[in-house]
Amino acid sequence: MGCDYYISKFLKIKFVNSMFELKITLETDKAYYYFSLDEDDPTYDEQYQEYIEQTLKPKMEPIIIYEHDQFTSKKLEDKYKYLIEEELERYNNSCGLIHRKEWKDIREIAKKESRYERD
Repeated sequence: MGCDYYISKFLKIKFVNSMFELKITLETDKAYYYFSLDEDDPTYDEQYQEYIEQTLKPKMEPIIIYEHDQFTSKKLEDKYKYLIEEELERYNNSCGLIHRKEWKDIREIAKKESRYERD
């Protein structure tokens, strides 16, 4: 079934002394626009465009789950540590020896949301 846009939640891992960031998608949901102004209204086009822009802005504030070499809570560590380790291993297996990343290289991990229209 189609949709108008997607809402994706992911972990963004930032590394020390590196511009490279690793993104781990946690979930992606389909969503639909619900705009109710009659299309014959003289302000329809501009209001519709404003509605789309507002709808596609992330609603969830970023949540820092790891910084200063530790998780911000035991609950978050239990929930995400294994997943992050798996993703680091997958990345390291595909990147070669020079670009390998380890826990000691992680500066910050944040849980974020993005919204984007389908192609």
